[in-house]
Amino acid sequence: MKSQVKETKPNLIHDLVRINVLEEELAYYRTLIQPHDTGHIHTTIHFIEDRVRILKGGKKEWPFV
Repeated sequence: MKSQVKETKPNLIHDLVRINVLEEELAYYRTLIQPHDTGHIHTTIHFIEDRVRILKGGKKEWPFV
């Protein structure tokens, strides 16, 4: 039982750090949006939002399955 707690806790901490970093990146990418020629940034934002959602416990869907 203790081994499960030891394995889960570091993963949780790593996920929390990962979520924090990704949310900071999302804020930065949103500042780069322009009226045109930034479709690749919109794609990146959507992809990272999905990753954050999954790290927070959301349903895993392609491409994160």
